[in-house]
Amino acid sequence: MITGGEERVVVVLIDGFGLDYWDRTPLPTMRRMAVEGVFRRGLAIFPTLTNANNVSLVTGAWPAEHGVTTNSYFDEQAGEARFLEDPAFLRAPTIFDRARKRGIRSALLTCKAKTLLLLGGATDIAVSAEAPTEAVVAAYGAPPPMYSAAVNDWLLSAATRILRERSDIGLVYVHTTDYPMHAWPAEAPESQAHLAMVDDRIRDMRVAAPEATFLVTADHGMNAKRRCIDLTAFCAEHGVPLRFAVSPVADRLVRHHRGFGGVSYAYLRSPAEEPQVTEFLRGIPGVEDVLPRSVAASRFRLMPERIGELVVLPDRDTVFGDLGHPREVLAPDYRNHGSLYEQEIPLLAHGPGIFRVLPTELRFNLDLTRRLYRE
Repeated sequence: MITGGEERVVVVLIDGFGLDYWDRTPLPTMRRMAVEGVFRRGLAIFPTLTNANNVSLVTGAWPAEHGVTTNSYFDEQAGEARFLEDPAFLRAPTIFDRARKRGIRSALLTCKAKTLLLLGGATDIAVSAEAPTEAVVAAYGAPPPMYSAAVNDWLLSAATRILRERSDIGLVYVHTTDYPMHAWPAEAPESQAHLAMVDDRIRDMRVAAPEATFLVTADHGMNAKRRCIDLTAFCAEHGVPLRFAVSPVADRLVRHHRGFGGVSYAYLRSPAEEPQVTEFLRGIPGVEDVLPRSVAASRFRLMPERIGELVVLPDRDTVFGDLGHPREVLAPDYRNHGSLYEQEIPLLAHGPGIFRVLPTELRFNLDLTRRLYRE
């Protein structure tokens, strides 16, 4: 196992980096790493949203263990939706916790402030592009706008500087933004330029820390979506009302996805209504399946009390969200995630420690870290 000191670990979570981006972009640095190390065509955790996957990677555990199944959730007692940003929700130790117990210092760099709120408690360096401290701005400069590709350049460059200048930091975790993937498909010139930059920055990190073990993956892929359904409004219009429906993908940064997502957690007015509501939901065009809480929790290894009484799965072209009316045709360039159709992602490991870290079966993104810093 990695015991700190000699071997540093760098984890890079490229938000939204589905296999289509891997397949259609040159990426010379990462492809060389794949040849020299280990590469798998892997899977993200379902729901394919940032919190569930980021926390799974940071803990090396399934949502059934760590408890984070959503970006936003329905508070059943208060009767309203809330953003999941409270670290008290986390029920499993992080790799930062485990590293600290072994005397290893760590750094967490992320575009999103909520990531620091949830996961940054045990880190020695914490950097957020969304809400940078004066010290962060003094060290790395003011970050570019959140809704840009340049913010990922800033973030990865800051990580490179830490690797180069802070030899006492044994674990570096970098989490980018998926705004470029929401904005552009893999074949777009803007996407190609963005990922060429990401590849160059990973090259820079390797030069800064040639002795490090690198673990690179994504939290989900991205697909074009054609329609949004407001399940609460749709059901009410047809006389089959729900208590509530929440889009687990929704977070505070809504410009790139409008708070919509490729899954919905639905809540009933009464348990007796489950058969009727399930049958109605399954008949809505754009809905592929509806799973009761127990089935969804078992199939996807989710914590049952933190998902809906019903989990509604759409087809590839559909998202769910709050519209205030039943349906909407989305703009031709609208792209999003959350469904089973955004599960395919790359798993890449390179460096001296990979065969001590990686399990025999490498299938999901969390497999990259689930043995990290464990006795």
